[in-house]
Amino acid sequence: MAGKSTYSEDEILEGCRKNDRHFQEVFYKQHFDMMFGLCKSRIRDGEEAMLVVNDAFLKAFKNIGQYSHKGSVGAWLRRILFNAIADYYRKIKPTHMAEELVEKVNKVLVLNGQVLNDLYFEDLVRLIEEMPTTTKEVFTLFAVDGYTHADIAEKLGIPEGSSKWQLHQARKLLKAKLERLDRSDQKLKLRT
Repeated sequence: MAGKSTYSEDEILEGCRKNDRHFQEVFYKQHFDMMFGLCKSRIRDGEEAMLVVNDAFLKAFKNIGQYSHKGSVGAWLRRILFNAIADYYRKIKPTHMAEELVEKVNKVLVLNGQVLNDLYFEDLVRLIEEMPTTTKEVFTLFAVDGYTHADIAEKLGIPEGSSKWQLHQARKLLKAKLERLDRSDQKLKLRT
């Protein structure tokens, strides 16, 4: 759906701030493929993924005035999308999805004890969502979606070494967060 635009990014953003439907459509078409691809990797049902993507775009349009031009528009949109995905899972949170997420993360995290089994689905999602955007994206792509570091590097446009470093950061952040949950006796190791 992505297409070339004759408008600059600033013109498009300004048009969206003014709630101009034409500029919102241009913005949507420019970013749809990236947003839908990321969402589809986490929500397999195409119709459900489309609903979440559209919800994320709606949130982006409502909050476009908050975009501060620090970082790319794509990174800002990804953060909104990941929050929309988390909201989606919080709303539907059937037991099998919670178990599936815990199972996938357990394959990556090697713990002494059963820390993740003791966590509720919401707690696990919250711990992951609290990570910085790129760290969260790398962790999710590796731990949940099963991508290799080479695939992640290509998908996110970062060096493979950065993907490994971000995964290492995710391990450190999760360990610190688990320790704050009074589980200081647990050792956390991340498979790479």
